[in-house]
Amino acid sequence: MANFKTHIGWGVFLAVAFLVAGIIFSFISGFEIRVWVFLAILVSSFLPDLDYDGGIPFQILFGLAGAGLSGLSFYHLFQGGEKDPKILIIIPILIFVLVRFGVGYFFQKVTRHRGIFHSIPAAVLAGLLTVWCLKAFTIDFKQELLVGLAILIGYLGHLILDEIYSTVNLNGYSILPKKSLGSAMKLWSSSKLISLIVYFLIIFLISILPEVRSLVLTN
Repeated sequence: MANFKTHIGWGVFLAVAFLVAGIIFSFISGFEIRVWVFLAILVSSFLPDLDYDGGIPFQILFGLAGAGLSGLSFYHLFQGGEKDPKILIIIPILIFVLVRFGVGYFFQKVTRHRGIFHSIPAAVLAGLLTVWCLKAFTIDFKQELLVGLAILIGYLGHLILDEIYSTVNLNGYSILPKKSLGSAMKLWSSSKLISLIVYFLIIFLISILPEVRSLVLTN
């Protein structure tokens, strides 16, 4: 499969291509949304490798999540009137450790590389979850859909690139496809329960997101 640098380069290419198309066909306007779309495609271009224990995507995303939640806890404590420096320091540090190492460790234990994360329904779910999470912010529903679509594009781009690298063996030892062929662009994982949960979440999110539901029904 492609390495991290290759996925990043591919993600940048997809992001630029999508933005150029958006500008030409006038469905992406405004500097801020263009930045968010670019970042969404870039991040999701390595998101499927989140289940690779100790890999760069795992370290980046769980590190950022820990740092972000730690910063939010400090902000809310300080805004709430907390003045004790020990509390202002210790609690954010504990939250970072809990997220980065506690939640991260649990995530590593319940996932396996090239499992459900490397699948088409996982890509769809990632896009829908993005739209749902953006409901917490006061942004236009079209921008929600654009960022969700950007996540989907970057995620699928990763899967497609992995399949290309599996189809064409670039190791130099053989011209035959690798054993990993077909393990990225799949519709379910080896776990029927996990696959059913993912499909259930997709149907559920479509049912509670009116803009997505109307888009699906009109097509």
